[in-house]
Amino acid sequence: MKKNLFVGILLCIFLLPGRAGATDPRDYIPLPAGSFLFCTYLQHTTGHRLKADDEVVSSDFNLSQNIVIFRPVYYTNLGPFVIDPQALIIAGEAELDGDLINDTSSSGIADPVLLMTTWFVNDPDKQLWFGWTPYLTLPIGEYSKKRPLNLGTNRWALKNELGLVKGFGPLYIDLVGHVTVFGDNDDYWNGSETVSKEQDILYGAEVHVSYDVTQRWWLGLSYFYSNGGESEIDGIDQQDDQDNHALMFTSAFGIGDHYQLLLQYRDDFSVKSGVETKSIQARFAFFY
Repeated sequence: MKKNLFVGILLCIFLLPGRAGATDPRDYIPLPAGSFLFCTYLQHTTGHRLKADDEVVSSDFNLSQNIVIFRPVYYTNLGPFVIDPQALIIAGEAELDGDLINDTSSSGIADPVLLMTTWFVNDPDKQLWFGWTPYLTLPIGEYSKKRPLNLGTNRWALKNELGLVKGFGPLYIDLVGHVTVFGDNDDYWNGSETVSKEQDILYGAEVHVSYDVTQRWWLGLSYFYSNGGESEIDGIDQQDDQDNHALMFTSAFGIGDHYQLLLQYRDDFSVKSGVETKSIQARFAFFY
């Protein structure tokens, strides 16, 4: 039970689909007001090593997860600003086995996310864009307190993000920073009773560099960093704060005038606390 509890603490903090809130290159370049965008994401993630406080807890930690995300986006005007009210609707399945835990799995609906970017700078002529995005996570996904593997988190979360994009001809550089605050999970199982789980503020930064190879094909390289987010179970610090780094490669293809396909590979190459994972993702977008 103690092993399952320890694994559950780490998984509920670091498992996808929390990564669904990460941005892609050029996400902070808006479509014209009145446009509609619909994205479908397919993610496959694997991990075989679990770490806590920069120590390897297990090298026989076999995580496999498949996630699908539907993302409707509508661009419109709010006074002088372009805005894009949208949602992330997330579902999937995950399986886990290894030396710390018996075979376990979870499937169903994850916590959905409501968000909207407001662009304070939207200047295509100067290739300059700057916006603010709040992400609100709703705690209505699949969750069971006595199961170590869940797609839902049973808590609210609010991430505030700022994104800046500057273009230099075919080259684009995105700088993104964000801060996430978490509500409490008051239905957390500590192995013997229901207690409260809290989590400190999580800070993050992203850098995306992308380049137009042709008019319909661009390549991107992304760096992700997260820091903080230590959890507390029944008043006891868990020493599981993040100092994590990841890289992602993107190849984007325009298909006709209304479709786009992104193919991506991400490697969480340096993890202080959590699962060292590798992910592949396809994002198909339709816009008009």
